Amino acid sequence: MSYYLQSIQSEKTVYLFYTFTIVEYSFFCYFIYLILPKSGIKKSIPFIWIGFIVFALIDSVFINKDVGFDSFTSGIESIIIILFCIYYLYTQLKGANNLMIYSTFNFWVIITFLIYFCGTFFLYLMTASMHHNVSFQKQYFIINIAFNILKNILLCIAMTMKLSDTVNQQKSVIPKSGDEFFLNQKI
Repeated sequence: MSYYLQSIQSEKTVYLFYTFTIVEYSFFCYFIYLILPKSGIKKSIPFIWIGFIVFALIDSVFINKDVGFDSFTSGIESIIIILFCIYYLYTQLKGANNLMIYSTFNFWVIITFLIYFCGTFFLYLMTASMHHNVSFQKQYFIINIAFNILKNILLCIAMTMKLSDTVNQQKSVIPKSGDEFFLNQKI
């Protein structure tokens, strides 16, 4: 869809790109804020979020007046999200109590975004200057679709991890002996 919207090149699509970037970044900041342990980085996330929103608005109104993809803003967003992902993985690996980190929902979501933003970082940076090049458009389409498919597969894995955690928690609530289970059931 972004490939089609970039080919239209209207003023409305530019604001749509900026809006999507801001919303995407906001959701990720909220997610990372929820899963990080209390630290100085966690306390600074709201300030980093506000700073990015202000930067994106300034970029859309004053700096990037011409009609085009918000490459610079997307690049800054990618760098910040990659750094948050690396910090989260560092805190998880530093903790001795998390030996099975790969079996958690948060790990798979973080890995998903780390791979996605690392894979599309240079692609989004080059989009503004290369959008007229036909061979770049073909490569952009292939790379973007490939990383979106990979992102969706990894998020599906994350959702099944969350689902299996919920199922395991429900199984642990069931009483050990069958008699207690049948006494509480209404027939």
